[in-house]
Amino acid sequence: MDTLGQISSAALQQYLAHGEARGLDIPAALDAATLDAREIQQPDARIPGQAFQALLHTLIEQSGDPLFGLHTSEFVQPGSYNVMGYIAMSAGTLHEALSKVSLYERLVGDMGTTDMCIEHNQASIRWNCLYTEQPARQHLIDNVLGSWVRYARWLTGNQKLAPAQVWLEHPAPAASQVEEYRRVFLCDVLFEQPCSALVGPPALLDQSIRQPDPLLLSTLEAHAVRQLNQLGVETSLSQRVRQCIQDEIGNNLPRKENVAERLGMNVRTLHRRLADEGQSWQKLLDEVRLKQARLLLRQTRDPQAVIAESLGYSDIRSFQRSFKRHTGMTPGQFRSQADT
Repeated sequence: MDTLGQISSAALQQYLAHGEARGLDIPAALDAATLDAREIQQPDARIPGQAFQALLHTLIEQSGDPLFGLHTSEFVQPGSYNVMGYIAMSAGTLHEALSKVSLYERLVGDMGTTDMCIEHNQASIRWNCLYTEQPARQHLIDNVLGSWVRYARWLTGNQKLAPAQVWLEHPAPAASQVEEYRRVFLCDVLFEQPCSALVGPPALLDQSIRQPDPLLLSTLEAHAVRQLNQLGVETSLSQRVRQCIQDEIGNNLPRKENVAERLGMNVRTLHRRLADEGQSWQKLLDEVRLKQARLLLRQTRDPQAVIAESLGYSDIRSFQRSFKRHTGMTPGQFRSQADT
């Protein structure tokens, strides 16, 4: 069994494109990894992770470039992320685009997992690489974080977009290489960190995507779910509903009719299928509201009335009652506890 899972053909092309641009011997690298050049060009091809790792090691050795992974990020395209790349293009903001990654990143491959954390007015988008063998691990991390930043600049049309810091787990390289990291990321890069992440103020995630398309987004997500199902990856309806609520909360109160339409079903079917999973619309709405309320109480000084309105409560008392019912404390008590 291949413990490294698989990588999509689309994701693999980024590394090959960089190798070709550098004049590397791609056929020899493919032979060393026992990969067929024709098979990996198939749009739906999935390449075993062990073979991909062998290919990556050969390309790194051929290039003699200690920053090979970082430099491959220059070749990122929407297709590099499979349908997930086009989903990001259709989202409204970077936050919405990134929120889709954890749902659909298995379409790109099993190289790692992503999580987004916002605490103490600091957002961090972390990537947990599942490859342990060097040098593949370091170059994969450099590629993923570099590609994210470059793709975000393209999505927003802001070529100066940059996090406040980049954290990398590997040791600091030579000074000239550190400068190359800074050139790519346009910010300070810290090494020997506890995780690999892009770090900055949460407001960075509010950057608008150039051409959002909610209708296309819904169609692409339905296609992504079908692809995941074909790969044997389960995507529950409750996961998708929770994500839809999260996308809309803060702008207005999410309506079940809109979410049902977005997911390609009527409200009755939505209720029935959620019940089959032991879930309900109200339960999911309460979960998302509570999560967002905790976040706002910890990270902002917004009055409770403002928070209540942003979460779609009819008034502050409804918000306070709901919060206490779920947490056992009032919003004020929670905020005071978070400040200590």
